[in-house]
Amino acid sequence: MDESFEFFCVRIVFGWGRLCSLEEEVERLKGRKVIFIVDRAVKKFVEEQDFSFDYEVFSDVEPEPEISVVDEIVDQFTFDTVVGVGGGSTLDVAKLTAVAGGEKVKALDLMEKKLPERKCKLILCPTTAGTGSEVTKLAVFKIPGREVKYVFDDESLYADTALVDPKLTISAPQHVTASSGIDALCHAIEAYTSLYSNPVSDMFAERAFRIIPNALREAYANGGNVKAKIQMAFASLLAGIAFNSAGTSLGHALGYAHNHIHNSPHGRSVGMTMPYVLQYNAIANLEKHARIARALGEEGKSLRETALKAGIGFAKLLKDVGIPYRLSDVGTSEDDVEEITERIFLSEKHVQRNPRIVRKEDVREVVRKSINGLLWEEEY
Repeated sequence: MDESFEFFCVRIVFGWGRLCSLEEEVERLKGRKVIFIVDRAVKKFVEEQDFSFDYEVFSDVEPEPEISVVDEIVDQFTFDTVVGVGGGSTLDVAKLTAVAGGEKVKALDLMEKKLPERKCKLILCPTTAGTGSEVTKLAVFKIPGREVKYVFDDESLYADTALVDPKLTISAPQHVTASSGIDALCHAIEAYTSLYSNPVSDMFAERAFRIIPNALREAYANGGNVKAKIQMAFASLLAGIAFNSAGTSLGHALGYAHNHIHNSPHGRSVGMTMPYVLQYNAIANLEKHARIARALGEEGKSLRETALKAGIGFAKLLKDVGIPYRLSDVGTSEDDVEEITERIFLSEKHVQRNPRIVRKEDVREVVRKSINGLLWEEEY
């Protein structure tokens, strides 16, 4: 093996009911003044706990947050420890708050530069099985005046502890289970096929995309299925570790590019067009795409045919969890093709990591197919 790579992973505490370890983790980090940044759904739960440390709670994080929310928290509270409990948006806010709070600087001033070393302690507890934010060095925000979201990517955003308790996902609404689960699958697939993949990221990604198709169907069909919820939380964690190392690619670039038209949740947005991305990318790595296809329940008469069937398998999964796989179903039309195509190239790093070269004339056809639902097996 001649690959050269670097790999890093945060401290992970995983298991059903392990949220009970939170106070122990705060004590281990010598936290004294804690700010909880939480989803509204868990605010009451946090406030009812009898913690031995001083703490305050902030619960006004909107989905797909604007960066100004970080300034709001830093200006309002004093803290040496940040605990994020929620979905990916809440965890991203917690991460950047832990950096900005230690420096007492405006969040916008942290853009386009290496972040300062984080001074505040940081613990992240996901309530959805999807984003993997608890183990990544990434944080995504809307920025006023920017066409696409800004991604902070810096080691200062790593948590001190990722405390993953699948029990926190048991009450997630069905549509959240679907969207976040598809997001996790996209993370695994894109990391696995990324030009920046490595043997370690492949190991985590492949385990994740083999677990998710069946586990997601089961968790979607019955939100009280404990086994399925544990599997999804575990697979999301694995996918997060994988894409933190290898990155995501055209799937996310395209998801960002059309999201402004329908404003769907992130995972749903990326997932809707993933079948077409898979069919476009398949010839760039037939072996890997064939493994993805088989994990999605598809098999062809040849390696090439199997690889191209990955898109068909993904579309079937979307149908089973109530997510459309035609952009026309969410208000997108042929009139939007050029704008979406142009916006894809605003996500430069995603495009650079894609296994197949992304040419405008080719991706324009991918967009057109995704609008009209053109996944024809006859093309094989």
